Amino acid sequence: RRPRETFKILAHHRPSNILGKSLIVAMVDMEPNAASPPHTHGGSAVVACSIEGTVLNQMNSSAPFEVKKGGMWYEAPGCHHVRGENASKTEKASFFAVFVVDDEVVKNGYEGLLVIDQAIIDSDAA
Repeated sequence: RRPRETFKILAHHRPSNILGKSLIVAMVDMEPNAASPPHTHGGSAVVACSIEGTVLNQMNSSAPFEVKKGGMWYEAPGCHHVRGENASKTEKASFFAVFVVDDEVVKNGYEGLLVIDQAIIDSDAA
């Protein structure tokens, strides 16, 4: 089993020009060989910016792609993030993620920002 990412909320704002939405900034750190299981983001629109290392991503049924330090990617609402991993087995990777999400999704906590596929949860429980 590969190590998981760490996810830390850095800021949570409710901009007055997008009523009913929260803007949340998070830092995601991935140790060497770390990977996120397939997941969605609770209907969020997400913009991410790599600040260290290289992240290998795959969204929906598109081809995998790498994002190096300084690169960015976008995940539309409803996007299925099927692959997210540190491309290196020896170096750390980190990125900022900015979420625009319905206030309702995060009113009782941030668990709704990273919704792991049910099949993964079921296989971990077995």
